[in-house]
Amino acid sequence: MLRRVHAVLVRMARSGPEAAAQAWDVVVDSSSVRAKRGGDLAGPNPTARGKPRTKCHVIVSTDGIPLAALPSPANFHDSKMFPDLLRLATVVCAATRHLYTDAGYDSADNRGLCIGKGIQPQIRKIGSEHGSGFGVVRAAVEHVNAWLLNYKRLDRRHDRSRPIVHALLTSACIFVIANRLAEF
Repeated sequence: MLRRVHAVLVRMARSGPEAAAQAWDVVVDSSSVRAKRGGDLAGPNPTARGKPRTKCHVIVSTDGIPLAALPSPANFHDSKMFPDLLRLATVVCAATRHLYTDAGYDSADNRGLCIGKGIQPQIRKIGSEHGSGFGVVRAAVEHVNAWLLNYKRLDRRHDRSRPIVHALLTSACIFVIANRLAEF
């Protein structure tokens, strides 16, 4: 039910004759959240001295509309979440032109998946130097990550089960889009 509401709100936010016909540019990123109480989605974070954390993976249009969000344990590699994120995003957006992301999502399988769907992947290669210019485009996903974690129930991760955390992430995406629609 939440996914349907989310899809309807995304379509409402991108309605209009010129917006409906255009292909979207999207950005993918993740952020780490403390998971003190453990649960299905708690894993030792390799960048935070092994403390239990959960990652929130988000795919966002470049104009700041969250298209999909998925949780995973912090020790789960980003590139493994990419196919599910892309599948969820294609449900709510008509067509995607470019996909931007960092080296965490770099793999031949992910590039092939994008090309197979007619998406031009702009994925930073592992080991390449910083300064690729993706920072300007990635600002949209960084803002959405901050907005999603503004909902303190997600920020502190008191809930332990995967379905609850996923429902909370989807609800937070709905709230972000609804706040944006209220501005118009």
